[in-house]
Amino acid sequence: MSTGYRPLRKVSAYSLFNGCLEAFGVREHVKSDDVAQTSRCLTDGRNYLWVYIDDDGFVGCLSRYGCNAPGKILSAVAEAFDTDIVSEYEPQFWGFDTQEEGDAYQARIAKENREKFDLELLKYLRNEPNDIRPGTIGMIEAQIAKKLVESDPGLLLPENWDKLRHDIRSIYERDHTVTVTLTPEQKAFAKMIATHEDDLPHA
Repeated sequence: MSTGYRPLRKVSAYSLFNGCLEAFGVREHVKSDDVAQTSRCLTDGRNYLWVYIDDDGFVGCLSRYGCNAPGKILSAVAEAFDTDIVSEYEPQFWGFDTQEEGDAYQARIAKENREKFDLELLKYLRNEPNDIRPGTIGMIEAQIAKKLVESDPGLLLPENWDKLRHDIRSIYERDHTVTVTLTPEQKAFAKMIATHEDDLPHA
């Protein structure tokens, strides 16, 4: 389990690791003199936060792994560099101002990807060369589609394409997915260890 974070203002990796966070009880986990490193780790003595550095020497992304609760570390970075920090669950992390903009972008990308897959699926069903690769979910769905079309060739008609998509998804979810149901105790534990976006520090 991991969560990515991003400061909304540029933060120099050199400045981040020059000891300025020690006043907040945060330091580098294993100090290194290698300024070319692309990843380094901060700790508050108990929790850890990985820092990924871009080619220009700025903080590209901060990542929490496992059960770490990096709130103290994130707050130290936010205060020291006068910046808000957002998580990957917020639109600003991806460069959008609002959730609506992010949702619209995701919907457009999903539509484009679906249309590309539909073209490759049609080639597969016609035994033509295609880009559906073995071992992928796309191949599993293509094999499901082939069986469906063999039973009902009319599913290849344009007016039945939505039904074919629906039937592929239903069979895939029935036969190839696993649903895990958490107990109330497990949900409470997951909530306890997670750093929610509402808990993120602000400058």
